[in-house]
Amino acid sequence: MRNTPWLTATLKSGVALSALLGSTIAPSANETELGEIIVIASRTETEAGKVGSTTHVVTEEDLKNDGAIFVSEYLTKLPGISFSQSGGAGKVSSLRMRGMNNYYTKVLVDGIDISDPSSPQVEARLEHMLLNDVERIEVLKGSQSALYGGQAVAGVVNIITKHAEPGTVQHNATLEGGSYGTVNASYGFKAASDRADIAVNVERFHTDGFSAVAPKGRPADDDGYDNMTLSAKGSFDFTDELNFYFSARGLQATNEYDGTDEPAAKNKSDSEQYFGKIGANYSWIDDRMTTDASIQFSDVTREYTGYTAKGNRTKLELLNDFDLSENFRLNFGGDWSRENVKGQSKEIEVIGGFVQGLWNPTAPLNVSGALRVDHHNAYGYYLTGRGTISYQVSQGTRIRSSLGNGFRAPSSYELYDSYAGNPDFEPETSLSYDVGIDQNLFADKLRLSVNYFQILTEDLILNDPTTYKYEQIDGLSRSQGAELSVNWDALTNLSFNGAYTYTWAVGPDKKRLKRVPLHDVNVGVTYKPVDVLSLNLNSSYVSGIEDVGELDDFVLVNAKAAYQYNENLTLYVRGENLLDQDYERIRDYQTPGLSVYAGLTASF
Repeated sequence: MRNTPWLTATLKSGVALSALLGSTIAPSANETELGEIIVIASRTETEAGKVGSTTHVVTEEDLKNDGAIFVSEYLTKLPGISFSQSGGAGKVSSLRMRGMNNYYTKVLVDGIDISDPSSPQVEARLEHMLLNDVERIEVLKGSQSALYGGQAVAGVVNIITKHAEPGTVQHNATLEGGSYGTVNASYGFKAASDRADIAVNVERFHTDGFSAVAPKGRPADDDGYDNMTLSAKGSFDFTDELNFYFSARGLQATNEYDGTDEPAAKNKSDSEQYFGKIGANYSWIDDRMTTDASIQFSDVTREYTGYTAKGNRTKLELLNDFDLSENFRLNFGGDWSRENVKGQSKEIEVIGGFVQGLWNPTAPLNVSGALRVDHHNAYGYYLTGRGTISYQVSQGTRIRSSLGNGFRAPSSYELYDSYAGNPDFEPETSLSYDVGIDQNLFADKLRLSVNYFQILTEDLILNDPTTYKYEQIDGLSRSQGAELSVNWDALTNLSFNGAYTYTWAVGPDKKRLKRVPLHDVNVGVTYKPVDVLSLNLNSSYVSGIEDVGELDDFVLVNAKAAYQYNENLTLYVRGENLLDQDYERIRDYQTPGLSVYAGLTASF
């Protein structure tokens, strides 16, 4: 099993098989290509050309070329994903997928659910998620509650950290500094033998920052941010059939924010996040079946002046993958989770089970269907389903579609908080569908993808900005739009990529939802004039953001130049917002101006 420990150990948690198969990894963040292997879409390894849902893959090479520091920075460059943040690094952020807020997207890191149970609406706090230890990211769009349970209404993001290939021992280090007194440093170690592997990474990020609030008579000063992150994972083949594995992640961060009365009085919040998972997987019935059992833990604390939010989660999973025949695969399993939130009188407990069939009746046609039943201790049973279809029309043309329903149960805060909560809230329910066409041309050098999507949500729960209480809105909310992506390998050393998203997201009152761009365009180019020099230019145009009136359109241009000094050392310089645009993603919250950074990466 040494060739597949991280496949079998994390497969059922949604980690990509393709993280192990470097020869099949796509060269760009794009709707996945035919022949590539992906796991997140079906919780089992599947050729991307047979997947009916819309998926994206981001590789380590993509991340290296771009130079982004935080996960959110890069993901917002993909079609259908937008991002807003109340200031600079470390400030509260929201990643929206297809117009839906962050709390409608399930985020996994090495199979661990990293959402914060103590959040007013349970969500992953991606403002703290650094990229230096990330090897691969997979994105799955559409309602996925039938596979991943509640919260996966808009989709799933799966982040895979770095691992070692068998027979290797490697050290990696990065050091970067630049504008706003920013320093980002990391060190990683990974090693693997024929039976075991280990990877450890530590990252330290600091910035003096800038004032988050716009200077309109309000007190303001620089808002610094510090982040220390440690991650580790490993596995061991006990026998040829049995593998044990673990993954862990810890974070401590301090964030400064502006006060409302006295600018000299520094306001700070401290965050601590601890996640862990251990498990085992076993291959049996002539390797036709794999069974994976795991337990994961999370503990998240946020401390403000006079207020502490603390939540923890325990989750058990038992998952199975069974090849019934050459043309039919069966996935089935179940999970149980319990969430505790400090100050809340009741726990949230959910137990569920799912079954999925994947059928390949003819070479060009692939169909999947999944059903899941969840029992929530406050709401009883809820049934979700998902169906997908993919049809290869010709050598370079594929059509695909998916349909699914989902639900989001109110959080502990929404239900039981003494001020803002309401125990009479009902779960939000949703119906999602999409249809897409993928077209490859010129020996797959040019890859086009077009998608139409629609998500209908009933009984939306929103926060009233005047009372800070939550209210449930009767009626149907709608998020619909179109996504277009283009990737062109023009020459062996020159490639282009582009993405455009149109999103019309409205509530039951037909008014547009806040902070969702109407138009979002991203264009990038990577050029290697010589083998040792890589140049990357990325530009984006965003318009039509509603937030107490419509915000101004803006254009951002970022660039990076990297020079490989020798086999072990690379030097680079990068710039952000090169046009020095004065723009907002949230009304009255500032964003970085022209910024320049320089750094080096070393491996030995």
